[in-house]
Amino acid sequence: MSAPYGQAPDGFEHTAVTANGITLHAVIGGSGAPVLLLHGWPQTWRAWWHVMPILAQHGYRVIAPDLRAGFGHYRTLLEDARANRAWAEGGGGLPMPVLTVGGEHNAGARLAEALRPIAPHLTSAVIEDSGHFVPDERPDDLARRLTAFLT
Repeated sequence: MSAPYGQAPDGFEHTAVTANGITLHAVIGGSGAPVLLLHGWPQTWRAWWHVMPILAQHGYRVIAPDLRAGFGHYRTLLEDARANRAWAEGGGGLPMPVLTVGGEHNAGARLAEALRPIAPHLTSAVIEDSGHFVPDERPDDLARRLTAFLT
C-alpha cells in the first residue's frame, strides 16, 4: 500500500483504518502503548517521519493517520466548527491527558488556550526556535517533549 503514500520508516507499515464509516490511510509501527499523532493542514502522516522511529524506540506503538486534507479542509471549516461547538456546549470533553504542541514562532500556546475549556488534563509544550512545521524543524526536541508527557 505504499504508493502513492511513499515509503514508511523502517519498522512501519501502511494500512487502512475504518472508523465511523470513514476509511483513512495510516502508517503504524512499534509496539507497546499506542500513541496517536495528528498532523495539521496541509500536512500528511509524513509530518511525523522523523519523530515516529524515536517514539517506537521508546516502546510505543505509533499511529499516524492521514486526516482530511487539501482544500476540502477549508470547505468544511464552518461545518466542523459548528459541530465542535455543539459537542462542547452539550457537555463534550476530553477526559484523557492531552498534549498540545506549538512552535515558538507560530501557534505557541494558542492551541492550549483554545482546548483548555474541554481538556482539564492538558499540558502545553512550546518548542523553541521553531515555526509551523515543528516535527521537521525540531524533531529531537519534540520527541523529548512527547516521551516526557507519555511517561
